Amino acid sequence: MDASRPTAADTYTFGDTPTAARRLALLAEVFDPPTRALLTAWSPSPVDHALDLGCGPGHTTALVHATSGARRTTGLERSAEHVARARAAAPAGVEVVQHDVTVGPLPVAPAQLALSRFLLTHLAAPGAALATWVGALVPGGRLLAQETARLASADPVLGRYYALVDELQRHHGQALDIGSRLGDLAAAVPGTEVVHAAVVPLRPSVPAMAALHAMNVRTWRTDPYAVTAFDPAELDDLTTALDVIAAGGRATADVELDLAEVVVERGRD
Repeated sequence: MDASRPTAADTYTFGDTPTAARRLALLAEVFDPPTRALLTAWSPSPVDHALDLGCGPGHTTALVHATSGARRTTGLERSAEHVARARAAAPAGVEVVQHDVTVGPLPVAPAQLALSRFLLTHLAAPGAALATWVGALVPGGRLLAQETARLASADPVLGRYYALVDELQRHHGQALDIGSRLGDLAAAVPGTEVVHAAVVPLRPSVPAMAALHAMNVRTWRTDPYAVTAFDPAELDDLTTALDVIAAGGRATADVELDLAEVVVERGRD
Protein backbone atom coordinates (compact mmCIF):
# COMPACT_ATOMS: atom_id res chain seq x y z
CA MET A 1 0.00 0.00 0.00
CA ASP A 2 1.14 3.51 -0.51
CA ALA A 3 2.95 4.28 2.77
CA SER A 4 2.91 7.94 3.61
CA ARG A 5 3.75 9.35 7.04
CA PRO A 6 1.96 7.20 9.58
CA THR A 7 2.17 9.09 12.87
CA ALA A 8 3.87 11.90 14.75
CA ALA A 9 5.89 9.21 16.56
CA ASP A 10 6.72 7.33 13.36
CA THR A 11 9.11 8.82 10.85
CA TYR A 12 8.15 8.30 7.21
CA THR A 13 11.48 8.82 5.48
CA PHE A 14 10.10 8.36 1.96
CA GLY A 15 8.34 11.73 2.05
CA ASP A 16 5.33 13.39 0.43
CA THR A 17 7.09 15.67 -2.05
CA PRO A 18 6.34 15.62 -5.80
CA THR A 19 9.26 13.20 -6.19
CA ALA A 20 7.75 10.96 -3.52
CA ALA A 21 4.39 11.10 -5.29
CA ARG A 22 6.00 10.03 -8.57
CA ARG A 23 7.63 7.15 -6.73
CA LEU A 24 4.26 6.03 -5.40
CA ALA A 25 2.78 6.15 -8.90
CA LEU A 26 5.53 3.82 -10.12
CA LEU A 27 5.16 1.64 -7.02
CA ALA A 28 1.45 1.28 -7.77
CA GLU A 29 2.26 0.16 -11.31
CA VAL A 30 4.91 -2.37 -10.26
CA PHE A 31 2.82 -3.97 -7.51
CA ASP A 32 -0.61 -3.77 -9.13
CA PRO A 33 -0.64 -7.47 -10.16
CA PRO A 34 -0.03 -9.07 -6.73
CA THR A 35 -2.30 -6.62 -4.93
CA ARG A 36 -5.07 -7.03 -7.49
CA ALA A 37 -4.73 -10.81 -7.13
CA LEU A 38 -5.00 -10.60 -3.33
CA LEU A 39 -8.09 -8.39 -3.52
CA THR A 40 -9.72 -10.60 -6.14
CA ALA A 41 -9.15 -13.78 -4.17
CA TRP A 42 -9.94 -12.58 -0.65
CA SER A 43 -12.30 -9.60 -0.67
CA PRO A 44 -15.61 -10.47 1.00
CA SER A 45 -18.83 -10.10 -0.96
CA PRO A 46 -20.72 -7.90 -1.02
CA VAL A 47 -18.67 -4.90 0.12
CA ASP A 48 -20.68 -1.87 1.12
CA HIS A 49 -17.68 0.05 2.49
CA ALA A 50 -13.96 -0.49 1.93
CA LEU A 51 -10.93 1.22 3.46
CA ASP A 52 -7.51 2.00 2.00
CA LEU A 53 -5.14 2.54 4.92
CA GLY A 54 -2.35 5.06 4.34
CA CYS A 55 -3.66 5.74 0.87
CA GLY A 56 -0.98 8.19 -0.27
CA PRO A 57 -2.02 9.90 -3.53
CA GLY A 58 -4.84 7.41 -4.03
CA HIS A 59 -3.59 4.79 -6.49
CA THR A 60 -4.47 1.83 -4.28
CA THR A 61 -7.73 3.48 -3.23
CA ALA A 62 -8.94 3.34 -6.82
CA LEU A 63 -7.69 -0.25 -7.08
CA VAL A 64 -9.53 -1.33 -3.91
CA HIS A 65 -12.72 0.38 -5.08
CA ALA A 66 -12.72 -1.14 -8.57
CA THR A 67 -11.52 -4.64 -7.65
CA SER A 68 -13.72 -5.20 -4.59
CA GLY A 69 -16.87 -3.78 -6.15
CA ALA A 70 -17.38 -1.67 -3.03
CA ARG A 71 -20.33 0.69 -3.05
CA ARG A 72 -18.06 3.28 -1.44
CA THR A 73 -14.40 3.38 -0.50
CA THR A 74 -12.58 5.64 1.95
CA GLY A 75 -8.88 6.38 1.73
CA LEU A 76 -7.21 7.42 4.97
CA GLU A 77 -3.99 9.42 4.82
CA ARG A 78 -2.01 11.60 7.20
CA SER A 79 -0.14 13.76 4.69
CA ALA A 80 -2.06 16.86 3.59
CA GLU A 81 -0.09 16.90 0.34
CA HIS A 82 -1.04 13.33 -0.54
CA VAL A 83 -4.65 13.91 0.55
CA ALA A 84 -4.92 16.77 -1.93
CA ARG A 85 -3.50 14.58 -4.70
CA ALA A 86 -5.81 11.69 -3.83
CA ARG A 87 -8.89 13.89 -3.73
CA ALA A 88 -8.05 15.41 -7.09
CA ALA A 89 -7.85 11.95 -8.68
CA ALA A 90 -10.66 10.21 -6.75
CA PRO A 91 -13.23 8.40 -8.92
CA ALA A 92 -16.93 8.40 -8.11
CA GLY A 93 -17.66 6.54 -4.90
CA VAL A 94 -14.28 7.31 -3.32
CA GLU A 95 -13.74 9.67 -0.38
CA VAL A 96 -10.38 10.66 1.10
CA VAL A 97 -10.09 11.55 4.79
CA GLN A 98 -7.03 13.13 6.39
CA HIS A 99 -6.24 11.07 9.46
CA ASP A 100 -3.35 9.24 11.13
CA VAL A 101 -4.32 5.59 10.63
CA THR A 102 -2.50 4.48 13.79
CA VAL A 103 -4.84 6.55 15.96
CA GLY A 104 -8.10 4.81 16.73
CA PRO A 105 -10.92 4.72 16.48
CA LEU A 106 -10.72 5.56 12.79
CA PRO A 107 -13.19 8.34 11.84
CA VAL A 108 -15.10 6.20 9.35
CA ALA A 109 -18.15 3.96 9.22
CA PRO A 110 -17.45 0.27 9.87
CA ALA A 111 -16.12 -1.50 6.77
CA GLN A 112 -16.33 -4.96 5.28
CA LEU A 113 -12.84 -4.65 3.78
CA ALA A 114 -9.59 -2.84 4.56
CA LEU A 115 -6.28 -2.93 2.69
CA SER A 116 -2.81 -2.02 3.93
CA ARG A 117 0.19 -2.25 1.58
CA PHE A 118 3.77 -1.39 2.56
CA LEU A 119 2.59 0.58 5.59
CA LEU A 120 3.51 -1.58 8.57
CA THR A 121 7.16 -1.39 7.51
CA HIS A 122 7.10 2.30 8.49
CA LEU A 123 5.60 1.78 11.96
CA ALA A 124 7.38 1.16 15.22
CA ALA A 125 4.29 -0.57 16.71
CA PRO A 126 2.83 -2.65 13.86
CA GLY A 127 0.84 -4.96 16.13
CA ALA A 128 -1.03 -2.07 17.69
CA ALA A 129 -1.79 -0.68 14.23
CA LEU A 130 -3.24 -4.01 13.10
CA ALA A 131 -5.52 -4.08 16.15
CA THR A 132 -6.70 -0.53 15.40
CA TRP A 133 -7.51 -1.43 11.80
CA VAL A 134 -9.39 -4.60 12.72
CA GLY A 135 -11.43 -2.43 15.07
CA ALA A 136 -12.70 -0.48 12.04
CA LEU A 137 -14.23 -3.63 10.51
CA VAL A 138 -17.72 -5.05 10.88
CA PRO A 139 -17.93 -8.57 12.36
CA GLY A 140 -16.79 -10.89 9.59
CA GLY A 141 -14.95 -8.05 7.84
CA ARG A 142 -11.49 -8.67 6.43
CA LEU A 143 -8.17 -6.85 6.65
CA LEU A 144 -5.78 -7.61 3.80
CA ALA A 145 -2.11 -6.66 4.18
CA GLN A 146 1.03 -6.97 2.06
CA GLU A 147 4.58 -6.32 3.24
CA THR A 148 8.12 -7.11 2.15
CA ALA A 149 9.55 -10.22 3.81
CA ARG A 150 12.87 -10.16 1.98
CA LEU A 151 14.49 -7.75 -0.48
CA ALA A 152 17.91 -8.59 -1.89
CA SER A 153 20.12 -8.50 -4.94
CA ALA A 154 23.59 -9.76 -5.78
CA ASP A 155 24.20 -6.49 -7.62
CA PRO A 156 26.49 -4.33 -5.43
CA VAL A 157 24.61 -1.08 -6.12
CA LEU A 158 21.22 -2.52 -5.28
CA GLY A 159 22.64 -4.43 -2.34
CA ARG A 160 24.20 -1.29 -0.91
CA TYR A 161 20.90 0.57 -1.24
CA TYR A 162 19.09 -2.19 0.68
CA ALA A 163 21.71 -2.10 3.42
CA LEU A 164 21.42 1.67 3.84
CA VAL A 165 17.63 1.81 3.86
CA ASP A 166 17.54 -1.10 6.31
CA GLU A 167 19.88 0.80 8.63
CA LEU A 168 17.79 3.96 8.31
CA GLN A 169 14.54 2.20 9.12
CA ARG A 170 16.06 0.31 12.04
CA HIS A 171 17.23 3.62 13.48
CA HIS A 172 13.60 4.74 13.50
CA GLY A 173 12.39 1.50 15.11
CA GLN A 174 11.03 0.14 11.83
CA ALA A 175 11.72 -3.01 9.80
CA LEU A 176 12.31 -3.28 6.06
CA ASP A 177 11.53 -7.02 6.31
CA ILE A 178 8.41 -6.68 8.50
CA GLY A 179 6.67 -9.15 6.19
CA SER A 180 8.77 -11.96 7.68
CA ARG A 181 6.72 -11.47 10.88
CA LEU A 182 3.42 -10.54 9.28
CA GLY A 183 1.64 -13.82 9.97
CA ASP A 184 2.67 -13.84 13.62
CA LEU A 185 1.66 -10.21 14.08
CA ALA A 186 -1.75 -10.87 12.56
CA ALA A 187 -2.30 -14.00 14.64
CA ALA A 188 -1.69 -12.00 17.82
CA VAL A 189 -4.59 -9.59 17.19
CA PRO A 190 -7.39 -10.50 19.64
CA GLY A 191 -10.77 -11.51 18.28
CA THR A 192 -9.57 -12.38 14.81
CA GLU A 193 -8.78 -15.36 12.61
CA VAL A 194 -5.99 -15.51 10.06
CA VAL A 195 -7.74 -17.05 7.05
CA HIS A 196 -4.80 -16.72 4.66
CA ALA A 197 -1.06 -16.20 5.01
CA ALA A 198 1.52 -16.68 2.30
CA VAL A 199 4.84 -15.44 0.95
CA VAL A 200 4.90 -14.79 -2.79
CA PRO A 201 8.34 -14.74 -4.48
CA LEU A 202 8.55 -11.91 -7.02
CA ARG A 203 11.18 -10.84 -9.53
CA PRO A 204 10.10 -7.26 -10.27
CA SER A 205 11.54 -5.22 -13.10
CA VAL A 206 15.08 -4.23 -12.12
CA PRO A 207 14.97 -0.85 -13.95
CA ALA A 208 11.66 -0.02 -12.27
CA MET A 209 12.99 -0.96 -8.83
CA ALA A 210 16.16 1.07 -9.43
CA ALA A 211 14.03 4.07 -10.39
CA LEU A 212 12.02 3.66 -7.17
CA HIS A 213 15.20 3.43 -5.12
CA ALA A 214 16.82 6.48 -6.76
CA MET A 215 13.76 8.59 -5.95
CA ASN A 216 13.89 7.27 -2.39
CA VAL A 217 17.52 8.26 -1.90
CA ARG A 218 16.77 11.75 -3.17
CA THR A 219 14.05 11.98 -0.50
CA TRP A 220 15.44 10.23 2.57
CA ARG A 221 18.99 11.58 2.31
CA THR A 222 17.73 14.71 4.11
CA ASP A 223 16.56 12.68 7.11
CA PRO A 224 18.54 13.88 10.16
CA TYR A 225 19.97 10.42 10.80
CA ALA A 226 20.95 9.95 7.15
CA VAL A 227 22.65 13.35 7.11
CA THR A 228 24.92 12.39 10.00
CA ALA A 229 25.35 8.63 9.41
CA PHE A 230 25.79 8.38 5.63
CA ASP A 231 28.51 9.81 3.41
CA PRO A 232 26.88 12.36 1.07
CA ALA A 233 29.41 11.60 -1.66
CA GLU A 234 28.46 7.93 -1.49
CA LEU A 235 24.78 8.85 -1.71
CA ASP A 236 25.55 10.96 -4.80
CA ASP A 237 27.34 8.03 -6.41
CA LEU A 238 24.61 5.61 -5.39
CA THR A 239 21.87 7.78 -6.88
CA THR A 240 23.80 8.13 -10.14
CA ALA A 241 24.38 4.37 -10.33
CA LEU A 242 20.69 3.67 -9.66
CA ASP A 243 19.75 6.12 -12.40
CA VAL A 244 21.99 4.23 -14.82
CA ILE A 245 20.31 0.92 -13.93
CA ALA A 246 16.87 2.53 -14.21
CA ALA A 247 17.72 3.70 -17.71
CA GLY A 248 18.84 0.23 -18.73
CA GLY A 249 22.45 1.35 -18.92
CA ARG A 250 23.95 -1.87 -17.61
CA ALA A 251 23.00 -5.44 -16.81
CA THR A 252 22.40 -6.36 -13.18
CA ALA A 253 21.46 -9.32 -11.05
CA ASP A 254 17.77 -9.79 -10.31
CA VAL A 255 15.93 -8.07 -7.51
CA GLU A 256 14.65 -10.86 -5.24
CA LEU A 257 11.53 -9.74 -3.41
CA ASP A 258 9.49 -12.02 -1.18
CA LEU A 259 6.09 -10.43 -0.66
CA ALA A 260 4.21 -11.54 2.46
CA GLU A 261 0.43 -11.31 2.45
CA VAL A 262 -2.14 -12.00 5.11
CA VAL A 263 -5.92 -11.93 5.41
CA VAL A 264 -7.36 -11.36 8.87
CA GLU A 265 -11.07 -11.78 9.57
CA ARG A 266 -12.76 -10.10 12.51
CA GLY A 267 -14.75 -12.45 14.72
CA ARG A 268 -18.54 -12.51 14.33
CA ASP A 269 -19.32 -12.84 18.05
